[in-house]
Amino acid sequence: METFSFTNGLIKFEFSLTDTKRILISYFGDEENYIHGNVDLHSLVELETADADHLGSHCAKFLSTPYGSNAYYLQHEVKDIEKGSEMVISTTDDKLCVETHILLYKGVAAYSIYNVVTNVSNKNITLERVSSSYIIGLGNKTKPSAKDMYIHYANNSWQCEAQWRRRSFIDEGIFNGNDNYSMKSYMINNVGSWSTKDYLPMCVVENAKTNQFTLIQVENNGSWNIEIGCFREEYYLTGYGPDYEHSQWVKVLKPNDKFSSVQVTSTIGNSFEKIIQELTKARRMCVRPSLDNKELPVIFNDYMHALWDAQTEKLIWPLVDLASQIGCEEFVIDAGWFAEKPGWTPFIGEWKEYSSNFPSGGLKGTIDYIHSKGMKAGLWVEIENMGTKADICKSLPDSWFFISHNERVTKNTRNCLNFANPEVYKWAMDIVSNLIEQYGLDYIKNDYNLDAGVGNEFGSDSLGDGLLKHNRAYIKWLNELMDKYPNLTIENCGSGGCRMDYEVLKTCPIQSTSDQTDYRKYPYLSSAVLTACTPEQAAVWSYPLNKQIKEPLTNEVVVMNMVNAMLGRIHLASFINELSKQQIDLVIEGVNYYKATREFKKNSLPIFPNGVSYFFDENVVGGLINNKKIILCMWNTKGEPQDVKADLSKYKIRDIKVGYPTSIGTSFEFIDGNLILHSDTPYQGRVFEIDLI
Repeated sequence: METFSFTNGLIKFEFSLTDTKRILISYFGDEENYIHGNVDLHSLVELETADADHLGSHCAKFLSTPYGSNAYYLQHEVKDIEKGSEMVISTTDDKLCVETHILLYKGVAAYSIYNVVTNVSNKNITLERVSSSYIIGLGNKTKPSAKDMYIHYANNSWQCEAQWRRRSFIDEGIFNGNDNYSMKSYMINNVGSWSTKDYLPMCVVENAKTNQFTLIQVENNGSWNIEIGCFREEYYLTGYGPDYEHSQWVKVLKPNDKFSSVQVTSTIGNSFEKIIQELTKARRMCVRPSLDNKELPVIFNDYMHALWDAQTEKLIWPLVDLASQIGCEEFVIDAGWFAEKPGWTPFIGEWKEYSSNFPSGGLKGTIDYIHSKGMKAGLWVEIENMGTKADICKSLPDSWFFISHNERVTKNTRNCLNFANPEVYKWAMDIVSNLIEQYGLDYIKNDYNLDAGVGNEFGSDSLGDGLLKHNRAYIKWLNELMDKYPNLTIENCGSGGCRMDYEVLKTCPIQSTSDQTDYRKYPYLSSAVLTACTPEQAAVWSYPLNKQIKEPLTNEVVVMNMVNAMLGRIHLASFINELSKQQIDLVIEGVNYYKATREFKKNSLPIFPNGVSYFFDENVVGGLINNKKIILCMWNTKGEPQDVKADLSKYKIRDIKVGYPTSIGTSFEFIDGNLILHSDTPYQGRVFEIDLI
């Protein structure tokens, strides 16, 4: 066979051409971890059309499609790009032509891939499913047994984000029973605009016998699919965007029309920790540069365990004073600045201040007051939705909104705006631009408190097509807004982490990772969310005064709240002005420690010495590492005094000291590669600095 390859020195592809010019992936990986299965099954692209016979597998599995089986190679080219190199491979079956784009990044053992489909026929063709990434031959160079294969996936729901689980192929029925092929597949997916309401858009396949891990991440702010299956003794992993079967997506391509699949990023390595680290590097390559990710400022937000959704000048200004004194650099006014009282959600859409709440010069006077204290100022909006009782919502035509079965899609007292409508796009740009310029805003927190469901039929080929059009228009809108205001920070929020995907996070510099309101449960998320986004994008709440929990407010409560946010971005909150002087000093110490380590954070990678934490773990450990140092957080979440142990035997430790807090005592030992925190209180958190050899 004729062959050619593509590599960045860390990861390599080899492609083979058959006598009939069919192109196959014959090798993917590095010298130690690679995929090299049955070459005849290694399709480059799989896609389904309404007019084609699905020959290879008469079931729902996405493999052996007519295009994947019959398309032939046209050409390929390699070009340098800013952050690495790109190979574009062209294939065709005489009706459709596909350009497969593979991106390799400098110094990263990961790649990104997507497909661009063009109708080269003289008739309309209806697409029903288009692969982004298709990997077959999982499990290294040896033919693995199903009993050695495992799936890692992350449950992700409101206040319970990034909770990884491990399941065996055998338990999920992924094995052949007759030496032919199995019709069974395992799938995680999302349908709707809350892209991560059930799962993170990621999956890992592990060969426990050879310690090989293969990861896939789908990048779409809407519907997506990840599928794992078995075919003729080979295991495959594929990721793609919306499709007909699961998310009611079809796309009609007229002659010469094009369709781009969603992008997928993938990597391979010898441990779960290693592949998350390589994915973190790849994510950093894709994220839009911003002033926020350069400076990583300390943010105070007046919502959590403080003003909630009832912002008034009288309540905001004392928090502004103390936030400034303790070293915060941005102050965000959250939901409610536009409303007379709580219960406003059905009325959102005007985005005008309720001036009676701001008697001293209106909301502008409060924004000016924040600026006078040396802090940047931010404001909460939910620009993609309108309340069903808002006068503006009632006055607008249906073409502005998601429509299903000729009715407006209504969720959580809101109608969903359709950014694919140019009128909506312009209206939203004008509204937010006016807020920025009228008030002198530096920061927008854009929340999204609903799931729009399958999609929008208005002006679309299908419901799923309408959702994808809106999603892509929204991403374009975000980028245009940031082009217009280059120093603006846009926080992505979807009731916390319900829209935490890397289509949005390529643009937004900061992500709300959770709405978790109990500091005792936040450790289960604090390090786990680093699997979902980079440390410098992972906003974590710290609310030292939680009046909902009926327990004494001790110094350890304050410290644990601060430790919860040390691996990500501090979103300080609560009525900190009601803390004692010693407790305020502990907050200040935590803020200063965050500032001292934020440069380290931008260039470090996640570590999980005891594995990724899960709800109800009693020992929680997570950290960040570079080639010289580890910042390690340890938590006792048992509810009673105990020892917390971190297995650091695989790291070359030179010295260990307490990073935070240093103003109160910490009892610990380092014995036989294990760091042991002797916790003498029911709930406790500590940060350790570990120098490496």
